[in-house]
Amino acid sequence: MGGASNLAPIKEKREQENSGKPNWASFERAYGTVSSLNLAIGWVNVVVALGMGWFGLSNILLGYNAKGVIWLAFGLMQFSSLLNFTFQRYAIALQGMNYIALINRWGIVFSILSITAGSLALLMGGGIISLVLVMQVFSIAGVFRNRILLHSIDEGRVLHFRQYGFDREVFSWAWEPTWKGFIAQFGINGSMQLTAIIFTSYGSKIEVASFLFALRMMQTIIQIAQAPFSSVQPLMSRLMAAGNIEVLRPLIRKRIGYSLILTSLGILVAAVALPFLMNLIGSKVPFIPMNAWLLLGGLILVQRFDILCCAVSATGNRMIYYWECAIAALLGAVVLYIIKGTWGIHTPILTAIFPGLILMNIGPLRESAKILQQKYLEGHILDFAKLILGYIIVVFNILYIF
Repeated sequence: MGGASNLAPIKEKREQENSGKPNWASFERAYGTVSSLNLAIGWVNVVVALGMGWFGLSNILLGYNAKGVIWLAFGLMQFSSLLNFTFQRYAIALQGMNYIALINRWGIVFSILSITAGSLALLMGGGIISLVLVMQVFSIAGVFRNRILLHSIDEGRVLHFRQYGFDREVFSWAWEPTWKGFIAQFGINGSMQLTAIIFTSYGSKIEVASFLFALRMMQTIIQIAQAPFSSVQPLMSRLMAAGNIEVLRPLIRKRIGYSLILTSLGILVAAVALPFLMNLIGSKVPFIPMNAWLLLGGLILVQRFDILCCAVSATGNRMIYYWECAIAALLGAVVLYIIKGTWGIHTPILTAIFPGLILMNIGPLRESAKILQQKYLEGHILDFAKLILGYIIVVFNILYIF
């Protein structure tokens, strides 16, 4: 919506015509086609999740009395996921209209409300199932929130567009980054889900519940912490389209730094606060061991750095390292299946993330440095090196104290 007349990927130094004004004609053409793509991907996601859930939940529910309640919660999660995919067009439209900061602010508010409501549910005697149900309600509410926001902008102009459609030219623009993005997301998120499912086949119910809760909290931290970067992506896209690398370079460095600092702070605060809060409310499910959480946090920080480096390329609508992400997820699942409980709860943590870090290595860093026209050992890598060193020092102090 920055006025670009061509939605094709921006490669290296190619400049793209960009008027800086909303291109409503291109937007309307793209809106229906992207909506149709999201609907199709949403159903594919549900089918895959059902297959994974059937195996994972079947292991957890062996000997469990209230199986119906668990399947109800799982069904609500899939319904929520399908709704979010189907109506993701609202969020995409708002992002395209440069309202990412608005979406992020409301997203943070809803995340805090969701955590607060979940904590209250636990305090009132509810279990993990109650926590899941409460969080999914807020996830569904987020869809209606985005529609309301879209209705309040430009007199709801976008809502009067054709909601579903197919434009061959738009499809040729959108299909490649869409399927590549889907594979990348499978690799990033699926690695955790696959290892969690395999963990259910040999871990105790309490260990599995504790691990799944820790993953959910980590996802919440990541979602909140990515706001500083994602909120300026339209500006980054316009700068890249205009070939204005001199302005883009310090902006990306600053925003990557903000996002990673927020991530590390969230991880460290959660390491101390979450075990205390779960003991305070008398939860039957303890939080995962602190050293396991901090290990997960350290690996997530490195993974997030790689992902943000890849996002520099994605700013120009060019996806990279998507196959590596998917292969790493499958490789991690195979390794976990073979070694299983060798290192306890640390095993699924290591197998979920470590293969991806090995396969991608410094590739994303080199790609981002190439796009930003700088040496790969300068700029954001220096900030990250300082951050990871500080994280390690704080981790040793926390483990010494607690």
